[in-house]
Amino acid sequence: MAAVAFGPASAALAGPVTVAGRERASQLPYTDPNQAGLLTLCDVALKPITHGLVTTKPFVWRVVSSAPAPRGYFARGAKATLFAYQPRPFTPPGAWSGISLAPATYYSNRLHPMAQFTPIDLPLTQMTLQFPPIWHDLIQLRLYLSVPNAPMLTRGYAAAAIQVQGNTWTLVQGGHASCTSGRAIAEEVVLHMPGASGTPKPAATGSSLSPSPGPSSGASTGPASSPLAGSSAVPTAATRPSSTGAAAAAFGIVALVIIGVVSGGFIWRRRRRTTG
Repeated sequence: MAAVAFGPASAALAGPVTVAGRERASQLPYTDPNQAGLLTLCDVALKPITHGLVTTKPFVWRVVSSAPAPRGYFARGAKATLFAYQPRPFTPPGAWSGISLAPATYYSNRLHPMAQFTPIDLPLTQMTLQFPPIWHDLIQLRLYLSVPNAPMLTRGYAAAAIQVQGNTWTLVQGGHASCTSGRAIAEEVVLHMPGASGTPKPAATGSSLSPSPGPSSGASTGPASSPLAGSSAVPTAATRPSSTGAAAAAFGIVALVIIGVVSGGFIWRRRRRTTG
């Protein structure tokens, strides 16, 4: 489903454009007044990455924001979600079309919100097929923050810009935050979705992500905590459905059925003997 945000359309984008780790004096063809920081893209080894294939699944392993979560957006249940948008000329950034690239992520570091991908997340082609890059072949990535009982924060976000040419993408604006500046756990892992844990597999045609074993989104990151709330941001065992409890309930129901059948048979036989 496309997610579109609206906002003002003027102001200059600060800082030089980063191309494959090198700074250049050229600027992006658009300005985004709602951008407050930059995103670092990370591979399966949690190292910065600047290029890849649009067919790689998932698109990247992690993104890290250089902009901290504002007051009120780092409480229990705080999450971050990565969106991709289609820059269009003569159109304000708030009116661009876009989609979310993966479900939300619980994160531990307020200074560096991050989104975590899993092996079941889709490649960048989910964006390029729905909204092909038309303005200098660019796609803008945005990290939106959210907390329970509050609207998603669609202003003051960290962003990055990538250029898609053919079957490859290249980072043209990005940050330099550490890929290991905090812990992150995808909502898919919390919900125990099949295939969400483990490392992503490179696409059959090759991948810019390292195929070597990397950290598991469920094992190495661990539950993310929110210091401002003083408790875990990830739903605990007390709030998640318990498989043990479900099994016990099922066993109890079966036992009641068996007891009912045995008791009914005993009463039936007793009545039959009395009648005879």
